[in-house]
Amino acid sequence: MKFNIRSMPIIGLITAESLSLMGNQIAAVAIPILVLRFTNSPIVTGIASAANIVPIILAAIVGGRAIDRFGAWNISVAADVLSFFSVLALPFAFIYLDQVSPFLIFLLVFLGALFDPTGISARQTLVPNLAKLSGKPLPKINSFRGGLENAADFLGPVIGVGLIGVAGIVHTFLINAVTFLLCAVIFAIAVPRKQEIASMGNEGAAPRGVTFIFKHPQLRPLAIVGMVANFAILPFLGLLLPVLTTQKFHSTTLLGVCLSVFGLAATVGAAFFSRLSHRYSRSVIYYGGLLMTGSSMILCAISSQKYQVIFCAGLAGLLLGAGNPLQQTILQEETPKAIAGQVFTSLTAIHFIAGPFGLLLAGIFTEFSNVERVLLCFGCLLLTSAIFGWFRLPLKR
Repeated sequence: MKFNIRSMPIIGLITAESLSLMGNQIAAVAIPILVLRFTNSPIVTGIASAANIVPIILAAIVGGRAIDRFGAWNISVAADVLSFFSVLALPFAFIYLDQVSPFLIFLLVFLGALFDPTGISARQTLVPNLAKLSGKPLPKINSFRGGLENAADFLGPVIGVGLIGVAGIVHTFLINAVTFLLCAVIFAIAVPRKQEIASMGNEGAAPRGVTFIFKHPQLRPLAIVGMVANFAILPFLGLLLPVLTTQKFHSTTLLGVCLSVFGLAATVGAAFFSRLSHRYSRSVIYYGGLLMTGSSMILCAISSQKYQVIFCAGLAGLLLGAGNPLQQTILQEETPKAIAGQVFTSLTAIHFIAGPFGLLLAGIFTEFSNVERVLLCFGCLLLTSAIFGWFRLPLKR
């Protein structure tokens, strides 16, 4: 993205956003390793992982209204500063307390994840105005943001594992906490503070985030199809692909390669979103990505060679990566500024609600059947939802 003085705020926001996302991915690796190392209990580790789910739901209930009430700039800075302190709490508890109960672990991980979804949504609501200030088209800005987000998803775990090996688990948390503080500093310096804070008198007249989403013809498809898609894709990446690579092909290295290839392909897809948006319709990009991912899941089920699974993992992420900047663009174009915080956080919560249920069902089916059959079923579900959405819930420009 070509630099000029008017681009400084949006560059600052994207830089801060990337640091925050990188910190999240480092934490995603460091938390289970820390808990396992100090407790040696998979069950407690599972409890700690579950603590990351609730804050996303709470962000839709409380965080969105806080953004619209107090201003996105204020909430973004406050969320990152609070994340800095909350991330430090978990390692310090293990160091200075003789015994740490599962409930305390859950609480500390919950606090560590509590402020982040709201901070992410707050920054997203500022993108349209800062894009206008920079003179850059919104799809191009979101294409750049989406590429960096997928890059953070790919590089974060690698950096996290490297830091744990070089600096140790506790120092990794210290470095992770600093990323959130640095994010707040960069954002506060680069992004103008000028905000239009919604008055309490207008709050009752504005529709709630969830209501607005399901009544809006362009956001409703993103909510419905996105929820079904997350139901299938989260188990694919978080359970089915690990089981397939480690049990069928007996290779943990293969899993790492597949996830890396998926992340790289998604990064490429996001980076090319701006160009794709000029040549293809939004339905082609969004539903085409889901069709490609669903087909890749089915191909994974019938793959007999390692290189075939790697190829399918890359194919699954390629066009799917363009779906994220497309969704951000639609949200930013269609959402009134007065309720932007509620809408952004609500859509994230709607998508995320289905994921844990998909993981649960995939785990049960895999236990009593086999991973190939489950991949076929979830792949067919994703294909069906994409075809239904393409014809019944089109995305128009």
